[in-house]
Amino acid sequence: MADLIPCDRQPGWGCLGAGLVLLAVAAVVALLASWLMLRLAGIRPAWQVAAVVGLLSWLWGELSDRAYAWSAPTAWLPLTSAALFALAAVLTAPRPLSWRPRIALLAAGALLWPLSALVGDHRADASRRSELAAVGVPLFAPDVAGYRIEHPITDTYGPWFGFRLWPKRDGVDTNDPNGWTVHVTVAPVQPSFQPPTCDTIDLGSTVRGTSCEQVATDTWRTVNPYSLFYFVRREGFVIVLSTYGKHVTDADLRALASTLAVRDPDFFLH
Repeated sequence: MADLIPCDRQPGWGCLGAGLVLLAVAAVVALLASWLMLRLAGIRPAWQVAAVVGLLSWLWGELSDRAYAWSAPTAWLPLTSAALFALAAVLTAPRPLSWRPRIALLAAGALLWPLSALVGDHRADASRRSELAAVGVPLFAPDVAGYRIEHPITDTYGPWFGFRLWPKRDGVDTNDPNGWTVHVTVAPVQPSFQPPTCDTIDLGSTVRGTSCEQVATDTWRTVNPYSLFYFVRREGFVIVLSTYGKHVTDADLRALASTLAVRDPDFFLH
């Protein structure tokens, strides 16, 4: 947007403010254009239909987001637009024969709200499950009893796979992710992974684990003032467990490293 409008140099909200103004202007223009087309087509009362179409369009967008269905085919756009206008015409009919059609339509719209969330959760899980299955590295993970898994990430070009663990115990400050989370990353062994130099990937960032000491079979550790890394080599891959705070201890990471195993994609979706 800054290439078209020099919004980044404006005081106040900058590009965000300009974007909100453009959205408001677009909504008003769309409302006026709809009213004009309906009036020219002889539909009365045109302004009520246009206003309800605007509300229904917003509702349709919200339902699409909740249903994880942003990539509907472009060919559907005329059909959905026609359906929204037809629905608005029914809801705003001046002298309906019965209120039952309106009540039925409103009830259907109310049911679509929770249904769209269920569909969205299912589609999101299916998409993430497919990404995990296709990442190209084994899905190593520790026993997560006492933790919850957050933000599984896949990178098929690396390839690498990772996620974060939050401790499930009293006193955990969720506003301090760097102090409390454990990062887990699985990536192929790098040529430069030659202990005591443990070069590898930590959630997409290159880590140069200098002076890593061996603490168990195929397991090394690097301790820094504000970070702690465990490197576990398995089957041509390195699993990195890292933390960047003082709340997760060496004993915590050692216990997690000792329970590493290949997991099913569904393991990361709960």
